[in-house]
Amino acid sequence: MPEMELEDVWRMAIQRERDAQKTYAEMARLVDDSSLKNLFAFLVEQEKKHEQMLEEEYEKYFTPEF
Repeated sequence: MPEMELEDVWRMAIQRERDAQKTYAEMARLVDDSSLKNLFAFLVEQEKKHEQMLEEEYEKYFTPEF
């Protein structure tokens, strides 16, 4: 893998949080067990929080203020 800039790594981390949300949502859709559905729904919400935190920090460090 070529060397990446910090900003690119940060964007990749945000995208991975989004991908995890999609994966857990799909898993929740596929299972019948309500406990598993609840677990996957919980994990989706956790990934959303992670994404939000990363986006807020990204904006602080990489978005110039006007």
